[in-house]
Amino acid sequence: MKKVAKFIAGALLVAGLTACGSSDEGKSDAGGAAEESITLAVWGSSPSETEGLEKTVASFEEQSGIDVNVEIIQDNFQDALTARFAANNAPDVFYLESFAAPKFIQSGVLADITEDVDNPEDFYQPLIDSFKDEDGKLYALPKDYSTLGMYINTDLLAQAGYSVEDVPTDWEGLVAFAEELQPKLTEDQAAMIFDATLARNMSSMIASGLNPVNEENRADFTSSPEAFDYLQSLVDGNEAGYLQNPTIDLGMDSAGAAFGLNKAVIMIEGNWVLSALRQNYPDVNYEVVEAPTVYGENQTMTFTVGYAIAKDTEKKEAATEFVNYMTGEGQRQWSEISGTFPTRQSVAEAMELEKDEVLAAHVLGAEYGTVWSSGVYLPVIANAFDNQFLAAINGDKTVEEAMKDAEKEANDEIERQQ
Repeated sequence: MKKVAKFIAGALLVAGLTACGSSDEGKSDAGGAAEESITLAVWGSSPSETEGLEKTVASFEEQSGIDVNVEIIQDNFQDALTARFAANNAPDVFYLESFAAPKFIQSGVLADITEDVDNPEDFYQPLIDSFKDEDGKLYALPKDYSTLGMYINTDLLAQAGYSVEDVPTDWEGLVAFAEELQPKLTEDQAAMIFDATLARNMSSMIASGLNPVNEENRADFTSSPEAFDYLQSLVDGNEAGYLQNPTIDLGMDSAGAAFGLNKAVIMIEGNWVLSALRQNYPDVNYEVVEAPTVYGENQTMTFTVGYAIAKDTEKKEAATEFVNYMTGEGQRQWSEISGTFPTRQSVAEAMELEKDEVLAAHVLGAEYGTVWSSGVYLPVIANAFDNQFLAAINGDKTVEEAMKDAEKEANDEIERQQ
């Protein structure tokens, strides 16, 4: 079975110049027999993920006799996908971020696969739940995920007179430790680097007693004094210099680069940095532990992507077989080649990921992490938070002022969109 890969830019997709989805016709193999085929739309990724996708898809094709035409959308994936649906030219199967899932579910363009999933209880439940609607119906299966863990540069820590055991595992203790550590570093080094966006801090705010997306699907940034205190600790730490942003304060391209170049002792980052650390900074020595607790609560952010099926596809049976394979029998092959984490607990156990000293913290986080998904207005709410909290970080507003303004900005925009 020959797989045809189409490398298509978003602009071409918007123009509707490619044939895919339910418009695909059966092809013929060398012997003239018709082959069943489906289209799969993905975005460009790392070489290891590309290799993992190609080999796992090939395994599915060999086993099923179904040909998979892979289309790579190079940029503006969500916009291109939306345009494809508007033009009735959607792919049969496609990647779907949990962040964007509520919008696509609400629009009614996704196939309900609630009754089509093999052993759904085996998935980490926070991951699979992020692709359900309010009635519990399922519209995608998570293919992999990432969580945040705490990375500690053991060489820099030792030079300052500490060991990993000295690093607190709770947020309040951690920022106090960072303040103590900073004077023992050079001027171009930071005790800890941080990210001020809601995507990185939502789980900490929830642990502080505040869900930024309330039960009415509106923004709430002001109902918890503990959340104010948490956000204030970021502002105070940045002003004092022991919490620094890797790009703004240190001039680095990314947190991983800052950490790999020994510019930071501690970072709270996703497992996506591991490839760069291993390939580009093999001499840096580090340990990875779970993200710090906040007010005694285990917390981390979880980011996941799923396989979704177009509602109007004429090939739902083949598409469903493919999705079940990629998130089931083929998931270990995909995970081992791509370096991503399996979303099924049984696969993680078979791969013994919790025994890996580097990966264990990330895997444990999947059991309690806050998935980056919370209703159709999360993008609006996140944008307002990011804009206004940056003003607090810069000293232009107090945390209280910034959060009041963020709440109003988000809710005004939500009202406008309704």
